Amino acid sequence: MLSSRPTAVLCSLLLLLAVAGQAQAASRARFLGQKQQGSAPSSEQSVGGPAAEPNVTAFDGQHSFGLGAVAAAAASAATGAGPVPWLPSVLFSGDGTAFSEAVPNTGKGFACSYRYLNDWASTHFAAINRPMWENGDACARCLTAWCVDERCATRNKRVQVMVTDLCPECKEGDVDFSIPVYRDITGMWPHRLAIQWEWSDCSSNIEGDIHLAPKDGINAQWQAFYFSNAKYPLKSVTLNGKPLDRNEFQFWVHAAPLADGPAEFVFEAVNGKKVKGRCDNPHKEQSLPNFD
Repeated sequence: MLSSRPTAVLCSLLLLLAVAGQAQAASRARFLGQKQQGSAPSSEQSVGGPAAEPNVTAFDGQHSFGLGAVAAAAASAATGAGPVPWLPSVLFSGDGTAFSEAVPNTGKGFACSYRYLNDWASTHFAAINRPMWENGDACARCLTAWCVDERCATRNKRVQVMVTDLCPECKEGDVDFSIPVYRDITGMWPHRLAIQWEWSDCSSNIEGDIHLAPKDGINAQWQAFYFSNAKYPLKSVTLNGKPLDRNEFQFWVHAAPLADGPAEFVFEAVNGKKVKGRCDNPHKEQSLPNFD
């Protein structure tokens, strides 16, 4: 029992949920009578699992944010959720769609090109819209989303995902989810439904080491590396003291001679944390220490 919160907040929340249930039942009855329109999947490539059904555009031009936003705010207050200091505290609104089934522990086919995704990220991933892609800086950021559309079978259930892909045709605020996450958030097979979301810290879902995978085509004069499974999004990486240049698709370039032999990587996260990793040969796929 949340005894530390005023009784009025909980009563208001219960009343809102009751009204939402009535509105939801009516909207679902209307929705079942609508003709569904198909639209193309919003990722250039779906990875693993059966191909997803096309996203269904069942949007009548009117989003209903009011009640959902109030209920979400009340739920957040009741649970004591608070902002993370190194994340922007902004609430976004847009359309939620879905594009891929869960993947087998790899994001190689997605725009962020992560060679390894743990069990959580293999299911809980999403593609971010082009205006918020930020030339790849959005990769490995996490967000928490919930459905506020009156047609959703499930509303205001907060689910966290990691950005692993780009949705080129999505408008600002839109998020394209994995199919399992979309069904968890909305209680429905993929449609185009109104969502709200915010950036969040998912470090508690990341376990184990940073995974280093050399890029194909490296040589003694030019090398590039993929780094996966970092607890926090990476801000910078150095190799033997030399800064690496990050490509939009998340390989880090060392355009200088590099012989086989001991090497040291230093990783800096977006929150300022740093960790060093030493290895015998940087040209080999291997594990390196993660952030605390």
